[in-house]
Amino acid sequence: MNILGYMQFFDGLAEKMGGTFLMERVSSKVCDSDFIGDDLIHHCEFKTGSLDLSCKAPTRKEALKRLYRKLK
Repeated sequence: MNILGYMQFFDGLAEKMGGTFLMERVSSKVCDSDFIGDDLIHHCEFKTGSLDLSCKAPTRKEALKRLYRKLK
């Protein structure tokens, strides 16, 4: 699935479940780093009444993929 597909999936799911979906990019000067040293500049969040998932990754696609895996 491509980036647009992931974003449409989460946006539709959030609308259906009455929740929120947020995708943001954080400045590389203030972002967190992982244990390898990659900057985690992309952050996505999915919240509903019973779920509260969030992921950080160096790329937008990787952040969305990690969020998708957590949702399963």
